Amino acid sequence: MSNEINIAPNYFIFGNKPPGEYEDSFWDTSTILETKEYYFTTNDNLTYKPKRGDVIIFKEFNTKIYWGQAVIDSDKEEVKQDADVVIRFKLKDVKIWLYKLDTDAVYNSLSNKDTRARIVSITKTDFNLIISTMESKSPLSVERQTQIKALWEKYKLETKAEDKDFNNKEIETLIAQWQQYKDKITNGTLSLDDYTNILGNASATMPGGYLCNFLERTTRTVLGSSKPGTAFNFEVKLNNDNITYYILKQNKQNASRAEAESHFNDNIKGLLKSIVSETDPLAKIRIVEDATYSAKQILMKMAVLDNLSDFLYIYSTQWLEELYNDFIDGDAEGIFTKNHQVCLVAKKLLAVNEQDKGELILLSRFLWRYVNAKTIADTDNPNVIMYGPPGTGKTFTVVNNLDFVSQGDSSRYEVLQFHPSFTYEDFIEGIKPKGVSQDGNIRFELVNGVFKNFCIKAKNNPGKAFYFVVDEINRANLSSVFGETLSLLEKDYRHDGKGSKNLIKTQYSALIEDLIREDDKYKSLAYAIDNGEVKFGVPENVFFIGMMNDVDKSIDAFDLALRRRFKWIRKDCDYEVVEEETRFKRKEDFSNIGQYIKACEKLNNYISSDLGLGKSYEFGHSFFMKMSDIAKRKEITQHNLEVLFNLYLRPTLKEYLRAVFAESELDNKLNEALNRFKETLK
Repeated sequence: MSNEINIAPNYFIFGNKPPGEYEDSFWDTSTILETKEYYFTTNDNLTYKPKRGDVIIFKEFNTKIYWGQAVIDSDKEEVKQDADVVIRFKLKDVKIWLYKLDTDAVYNSLSNKDTRARIVSITKTDFNLIISTMESKSPLSVERQTQIKALWEKYKLETKAEDKDFNNKEIETLIAQWQQYKDKITNGTLSLDDYTNILGNASATMPGGYLCNFLERTTRTVLGSSKPGTAFNFEVKLNNDNITYYILKQNKQNASRAEAESHFNDNIKGLLKSIVSETDPLAKIRIVEDATYSAKQILMKMAVLDNLSDFLYIYSTQWLEELYNDFIDGDAEGIFTKNHQVCLVAKKLLAVNEQDKGELILLSRFLWRYVNAKTIADTDNPNVIMYGPPGTGKTFTVVNNLDFVSQGDSSRYEVLQFHPSFTYEDFIEGIKPKGVSQDGNIRFELVNGVFKNFCIKAKNNPGKAFYFVVDEINRANLSSVFGETLSLLEKDYRHDGKGSKNLIKTQYSALIEDLIREDDKYKSLAYAIDNGEVKFGVPENVFFIGMMNDVDKSIDAFDLALRRRFKWIRKDCDYEVVEEETRFKRKEDFSNIGQYIKACEKLNNYISSDLGLGKSYEFGHSFFMKMSDIAKRKEITQHNLEVLFNLYLRPTLKEYLRAVFAESELDNKLNEALNRFKETLK
């Protein structure tokens, strides 16, 4: 039985200096984080006598902010610092707060207002007040937090049991495989062949063949894609000739094995060891962010494998920045620091069980989907048009995210397709035939268009977001379809659902007013009635999303007034999607998937550059993903490429070429395109 006596901790505020203000000072914020130590001089009044187990909050004097907390992990110890004797306390559980707090925000509520001293004694109530006030600084409103929680619960419920089982088994397998690499890195036996190789080589015997492939591809099943852009960013890469190496820093394209081993031993092995040897996630981040190694996403994947609950399995700078701005909006600098901080906030907000590896996997996937869905629901830009070549996932992206952002409520979105005969009367309002009268004449009535009815529904539900989606938006005469209502789409001209500001009369307002005077039932035709006048507006909670293939009609053909009212998002062929989703029997990677990706890139480059058609005429990733249904073996062959080209690509490309080249030239151009497509797999 332990004789240890549990003594309740005391609470303190320790003052220190902002980072960088006093170089190498042990009172600098950065130094405290690095050393996990705090010092007092012998002149400091230690009347309060801090002890092991006491809890402290840090405060920067000059900036007047509370920035973090820690627990004292030692008794006081006198040590010599230069010529002086100082008192040192070792610290544990040092945490940088996600939201820094101005000291004035809580000053009047503290029991001890003498906060100018280096050490200030506070009560547990004071401590909890400072913590709760800091946490309330979240940029997410209470309403938004509730929405995200509801989305998270729905996402978990909709995840299939077999997917959860796969995730749990896969992560355990990957951890065991990673341990094999980690052991070699730690004891210094990781060889050049273990680091870079070619699948199928006799020396590629480690999990995933070799480390770079293991981190980039093998682990992506549950730990996300950490593709470094190009394999050259691994610093040393075995070339396809299976003999020479590419060394990035030396810009050597055909280096010998001896040169490659020398660079690997001198520049890479030590870096890998420093990452796996460090246990503190913040220290790992500093190693990764300070490294001159180009493929930092891969180093971060190593940190993730060692600290599954401390990081999101997301490596895209763009998406991590978006998540950080949404959840924290602070002043952290490194992208992996931001990853860690968002992970901490998200786990707390969504009450994630850190011990459940499967739930940690779902958290990253959920946040990936959340941030991708934001592209169709940006409050700063409520009008969006996605454009690009056919097959680039424009419609899929929008439709796939609609159910997610609307939390499964299909009444909150409307999807329609424009066509050349679509008019103002279909969109806003107009007189249309409504059956036949008793005397045999066609009966006409004033009816609301689909967008006006949608706006009325959104106005009547101001607490929810509504999404109006138009596919092939460029096929209608947009200036005619919108008419005088076009200006109302702008964010600054949206109606708040209450007053008369940003409401206008339409060309049929007077007629509706006459009808209402005859019968109140016609009030249903009015968006708003302002002092007896019928008016229309676009509510603040309506998001307008359009999609178009710019092959069909250039953006330049859009009226300038229309163009400036929309946020334009280009969608091009995503080769990473091709690599992720094109699988043998829809399960395993093709053995030469990398070469297949290069073949797809070559074909598109030939179309856009050599043929001079431009990027709008490239093929989207959905065309290339059809290889999953064509290839019957684990290796994609030239014959497979030919089948894909002739079935799915040739007819479309022929139509593109017909607009530029003479009929007699078409077959030659098409055959050359096929040859370019096939040559990578020779």
